[in-house]
Amino acid sequence: MYSKFEGLFIPTVTPFDANGALDLKSIDRLTRHQTSIKGVAGLVSCARIGEGTVLRPEEKMQVYEVMGEAAHAHGKLNIATISPQSTDEAIEIVHKLEKLPVDAVMIFPPLLFCWGKVGCELKLRFFEDVTKATKLPVVLFQIPVQSYWYDPETITRIAALPNVVAFKEASFNLELFSETCRQLKANGRKMRILTGNDKFVGKSYELGAVGALIGMANLATERWAELDKAGRQGDYQRALALQHELEDLSEIVFAEPIVEAVARIKAILQDEGLITSATIRRPQLGITAEAREQVLQSYRRLKAGKQAAVADRAVAVAH
Repeated sequence: MYSKFEGLFIPTVTPFDANGALDLKSIDRLTRHQTSIKGVAGLVSCARIGEGTVLRPEEKMQVYEVMGEAAHAHGKLNIATISPQSTDEAIEIVHKLEKLPVDAVMIFPPLLFCWGKVGCELKLRFFEDVTKATKLPVVLFQIPVQSYWYDPETITRIAALPNVVAFKEASFNLELFSETCRQLKANGRKMRILTGNDKFVGKSYELGAVGALIGMANLATERWAELDKAGRQGDYQRALALQHELEDLSEIVFAEPIVEAVARIKAILQDEGLITSATIRRPQLGITAEAREQVLQSYRRLKAGKQAAVADRAVAVAH
């Protein structure tokens, strides 16, 4: 079961039409494109990049279903993201997911997890209760906000639960990431580490990651798949080189305000013809026409560089 949760996972954006309603046709087109790419292990629906925080509950169910069907059509996984605020709510949602084309549930930590000094027992008990209520595999999420962080000891204890299969570690803190990986290995935990750390995604594999769950993979997906493959094969030099190649685009897409990264990603996907509209939902404000053009130019340079490299290799092989 654990080995299925290795490789590259894309937290897919959720397309809307020009009026802000779900664009189910674009969702289907985009997800079928993404899951057709070699090296993609699966999709993650309604995560932060998927604007799950601004979707209504009934809309999320639609997204889970459409993305799940597209993923399964290509033999890939669909991980549904939820943001419950109580144990009862989490269990109720998970029971609904069991009836949909969903292979696992990624749970954003409830708000109470960052309310003052919250010890290990409260967090552990939450996941104990949820995992006892379902056989659906559970994925943990390390939010890049320090007050929400799971410490290594807590993660190691939660990882011992039978159907906790993976952990998206996105603390953006190299020391915390390293110590978490060390303690999980020392305690023989099978839970897989999926890096979400854009700043050191290549290094993550050397430290213990066996895959990536990263918003940037909505763009240049083939390159991220190459990076992931290199990392999992132990070719860390190649992984770092690919990360360096992708840095300029990452810096522009995830520039401050980071909350507008979704708008930047959607601008490129619209320009690529994969979604009809780049509409985002409030309270996001979107990006200016100038910022949009900067993002598009950066992406075009990346694509041009890739095409040139492919042409050079073809010439070398011919000779």
